[in-house]
Amino acid sequence: MREEQLLQQAISAARAGRELTARDIFLEIIEINPQNEVAWMWLTGLLDDLDDCIYACERVLEINPGNVNISQYLDQLLVERKKQQEAERLRLEEQAMHARELVKAGQRGEALELVRELAQTGEAGAEVWRLLADLAPEMDERSRALEKLLALTPGDAHARQELDRLHHFQNNPLDLAAMYEEQGNLDKAIETYGLASLKPGSKDQWNSIYWKIIRLENLRQENIAHISPGISVARLTGGPPLLYFLLMLVHVGMNPIANPEPFLWIGFFWVALGGFMIALASVRSHHRLWFLLFRDVGSGGTPAARFVMAAAGWILVFLPFLLLFYLAFNRLLAFIFFSNPW
Repeated sequence: MREEQLLQQAISAARAGRELTARDIFLEIIEINPQNEVAWMWLTGLLDDLDDCIYACERVLEINPGNVNISQYLDQLLVERKKQQEAERLRLEEQAMHARELVKAGQRGEALELVRELAQTGEAGAEVWRLLADLAPEMDERSRALEKLLALTPGDAHARQELDRLHHFQNNPLDLAAMYEEQGNLDKAIETYGLASLKPGSKDQWNSIYWKIIRLENLRQENIAHISPGISVARLTGGPPLLYFLLMLVHVGMNPIANPEPFLWIGFFWVALGGFMIALASVRSHHRLWFLLFRDVGSGGTPAARFVMAAAGWILVFLPFLLLFYLAFNRLLAFIFFSNPW
């Protein structure tokens, strides 16, 4: 019988030290008869890969659950694999920490290459995928990294929100182009608008996209400096509180500590908050605050949401100014009446 002849040849080769030949013959035997216990037993010591050896042990135990020697050997192999996995996990963690240090040092390109190498090992942990999602320049790569991260940490709300945001932009190219425009990446904005123009929703939308592309091309040609929405928001936010502070100094004097007015100081923070809300509603930006307040993933705020935020901001700004003018008017009346003897 061929199976018996091959088995004798394989055992003789193994005992003679010709392990590669023996392994090949044993593999041929289990192709003929996958239930050959002797062949699987010999393979547990002839295979190079640890996982393959474990698999061979498991097959032996499937055929003969009472094989005590193989059961004990399998336990040893499982302990060894666990040690290897732990060592690999520690190595990946050290490499991920090194990538973090590269990011802090401003070497984002080197950090990205390192993280990509770690992600290809097959044993990458959550920190590696989180780093790749932060560093990857392309949206598709970031989405894949976030999906891997969520598979490991399903409860990561921030990763889920960011993935939803990326999916929104992938499905809404006009919003994606607007975001690139806000970031000052005119080339990507023009490219994305161009792709969106291939499948416009209507003729009016195509015309709108066309004029946006023309405007951006003119900006690129004139080389106009880009001002980020964050800077615009900061500049607009500073106006109302600065005016309020100057008027407050007029009211209480140049030494406000000598004439403390607690309500006026509280009003200053109200004005600052109101000014920020007005600025945020005025500047077109995909600010994360829109998502936190209105669950608006990527459109930068609906007209209704912007109106609500602007109205609330004006109320916060108006009330402290009203209090300031009321106190100033009372002081003026007191000065008029007490400075005249009649």
